[in-house]
Amino acid sequence: MSFTVKSYTSWQPLEEVIVGRVHTPNYFDFIEDAEVREQLGQILNETAEDLDNLQKVIEQYGAKVQRPRLPDIDMFKHAQLNQNWAPVPPLVPRDWQITMGEKLLRVLNVPEMGDICNHYESLQPGSVIDPHEGGYINNHVMVNAVASCIVRVGTDVFFDNSEWLTTDQMNWIQDNVLDSRYQVHRAQTNGHGDSVFAILKPGVILSSLHDHDIDYNQSFPGWEVCRIWDASIMAALEVGKFKYENFNERWYVHGRTPTTEFANFVDTYLHKWTGFVKETVFDVNCLVLDEHNVIFSAYNKQVWDFCKQHHIEPIISEMRHKYFFDSGISCCTQDIRRSGGLETYL
Repeated sequence: MSFTVKSYTSWQPLEEVIVGRVHTPNYFDFIEDAEVREQLGQILNETAEDLDNLQKVIEQYGAKVQRPRLPDIDMFKHAQLNQNWAPVPPLVPRDWQITMGEKLLRVLNVPEMGDICNHYESLQPGSVIDPHEGGYINNHVMVNAVASCIVRVGTDVFFDNSEWLTTDQMNWIQDNVLDSRYQVHRAQTNGHGDSVFAILKPGVILSSLHDHDIDYNQSFPGWEVCRIWDASIMAALEVGKFKYENFNERWYVHGRTPTTEFANFVDTYLHKWTGFVKETVFDVNCLVLDEHNVIFSAYNKQVWDFCKQHHIEPIISEMRHKYFFDSGISCCTQDIRRSGGLETYL
């Protein structure tokens, strides 16, 4: 059988992937404050450029790229801004869904992803699982769950047991998505496992963990781990124009210090767009093309040396506003199909 949806790991050769999108720069044209309007437009424009470049890098490698549609901004933006929030752009598919074997699990039903998911379901009936639709049902079991809390290692699957993926949610996924071939492991990484550790190939792990509850010697015996201790936001603050006293630890704007008016607008209306960037290590938030090629958002000597040691070519695809959206390369992509079958690595 030829599969349209099939991915057992984060490192087998990539064949098809979804890359996120952001609103067009004119999304905020109605804002009267020219400086706020211009700065938001710049963020959207440069992020769109970076995502388009990421698509080109992936396509040059030979993989197919899908992009979500954008919402009808005229229909939604004013009404929801009046309620003190703006619709989140379809930027981070890795948070919303994950391919587990031959199944695509929609942890969060994002309308802008609907056309793509319906396409996969039409080509491979039964491949898309949506807990929010009839047939699966169950009292909104996936409310507030985040797909990036799941890390696939062939027949072994690691779930981040946290407020972002509860025990009930893990049990539901195990019962409705996985089967007897899989062994489930529970970890505690404070959410967003793909920003905490990345498997570049069997035996090779990039990690940002400090004192979190993953015992690599026990869970990944004999694997080599490169630990990155410092969040890259600190280096960005040191070399940028951003005044440290204006940094609220949630978001940062590439290359400039925001005005008070801009900061107030973001914190009032765009609080669903931002995260808590101080705790994110973007050098771990990467996309593995195969065991010899990995995309990162910026240069890091420690990471480059580690990659060279393991015969991996690091590729830079810049994400200038990852510190604003709290979204790196992994967050902005979601693999749909990788070549290779289900194997046991641990």
